Amino acid sequence: MFKLNPLFQKKIFEKLINMFGNSFRAGEILGLPASSIRAYKNIYFKTVQKELIEKLISLEITKIQELHENVLEIKNKKEIIEGCLEIGRKKRKDYFEEIRKNMPSLNEIISNGKLDFSKWFHKYLPLVNSNLRSLRFKEEEDYFILNYNNFTKEGFKDFEIKIPSKFNLGDDFVYFFGLWCGDRSGGKRFGIFNQEENILDFSERFLKSIFQKPKRFLYIKQNEIVPEIPYYKKIIIDRPGKGWAISTHVTNGILSSFFYYLLENIEDLLKHLDLRIFFAGLFDAEGNVSFYNKSFRWACKNKGLIKTYSKFLGELDLYKNYDGGCLISYNKKAFYDNIFPHLKHKKKRNHSLFLCKGEGEIPSDLKNVLNYIKKNTFSTQKEIAKALKKSKVYSELGLLREFGFILAEDYPLRFKLNNENKI
Repeated sequence: MFKLNPLFQKKIFEKLINMFGNSFRAGEILGLPASSIRAYKNIYFKTVQKELIEKLISLEITKIQELHENVLEIKNKKEIIEGCLEIGRKKRKDYFEEIRKNMPSLNEIISNGKLDFSKWFHKYLPLVNSNLRSLRFKEEEDYFILNYNNFTKEGFKDFEIKIPSKFNLGDDFVYFFGLWCGDRSGGKRFGIFNQEENILDFSERFLKSIFQKPKRFLYIKQNEIVPEIPYYKKIIIDRPGKGWAISTHVTNGILSSFFYYLLENIEDLLKHLDLRIFFAGLFDAEGNVSFYNKSFRWACKNKGLIKTYSKFLGELDLYKNYDGGCLISYNKKAFYDNIFPHLKHKKKRNHSLFLCKGEGEIPSDLKNVLNYIKKNTFSTQKEIAKALKKSKVYSELGLLREFGFILAEDYPLRFKLNNENKI
C-alpha cells in the first residue's frame, strides 16, 4: 500500500478519468467501482494498493521515476488494518473511561444497611450495551429481570438473569464478600473457588438467596483422586503441580462487575460492614494457622489491599506485621473472640481452636510430635526435629507444653507425655 503526495494522487486519477472519458469507463478498465475511482481522485482513500499502481504504470498514467518522487510512505495491508483497529480501540476505551468516571460513589448507593444495586446499574448500563449485545430489563419490586443476547459457540443466544434491587448487608452477605475477596471464581463466573464442602454449601445457599442458579464445577489434574463432594461437571486441567478445587458459580458478568466495583471501593465499604465477619470470610478463603510461630495469617499480595486490610485488622487488635506474603496476628484472645465464632471452614476452625485453647482434634503435625515422644520418651528437641525431618520443633513443643500434653525435664530439655492428658 502506497501513501502518495495528495496533489500527485489527485493528478493521476484525473488523468485516468480524462483518458477514458469518465469514472465509469475508467472503473471498468481497472475492475473498480466508479465511486472508488472518484474517491481516489478526491483523496477520500488515503492509500493506493500496489496492484492498482502497477496498472496505472502499465497504462502510462504515470512513470516509475515520477512515482518514486511522490511516495510519502509504504505500508502493508496488515499495518493499515491494525492502525484502523487501534483508532477504534482508543475511541472505545475513551468512551468507557468517561462512563466509569460517572459511576456513583459507594456512599451514593449505600443507606440503612443496604446497597442499592439499581443506582449502580443504571450508570453501568451503557457499558453493557454494544452492537453485538443488547440488554433489556424489567424492574420488579425486589429484583431486576435482565434479558440479553450474546454470541456463543452456537451463535447468538438469549439469556435471562435476576439480580436483587438491593443487597442487605447482613451476616451472610458480609461473610460471602470476605470469601469472594479471597477465593472468587474468575472472569464472568460469579462465585467461590474452594475445596471445603461447608464453604461450597454456604456459597450455594447464598447465591440461591440472591436469585442465582449456581452449579459446581470440579477442576482437577489428570489421575488425581476425585473428591467425594457432589459436582455438576468435571474439567481436567493441564497445569504444573497437583490438586483440585470446586467452583460454585453462575455465569453473570453484571453481578461480577458489581462486586469488582465494591472491591475497588472496599475501604469505604468496610466502614459499613461487621469487620469480624468479613475477616472471618477472608480467613476461610486465604487464611491459615501457623503452629510454628503461634500466629494467624491472612495471605495477600495486593499492595492496596494490604494497606486496607492492615488498617481494619488493626481496629480489631489483629494486626502485628506483614511478612511479604501474609498479614500476621499473634493475638489469640482477639482472634478467638472476634474471628473464630464466624469461621465455617472445618479444618481452620479446628486449628484455630487448638491454637487458642488447646481444645478439639489435635492437628496432624502436632500429633506426629506426640506420637514420636510416646515411642521415644525423654527425647530432646534436636532428636525430635531430626527424626521428623523438621528444621525446628521449638514452637510446637512449647505449645504442647502450654496446654499440658507433654512435660519437660533436665537440660537440655527432654520430653515425655503427660499421662494426665488424653491424646
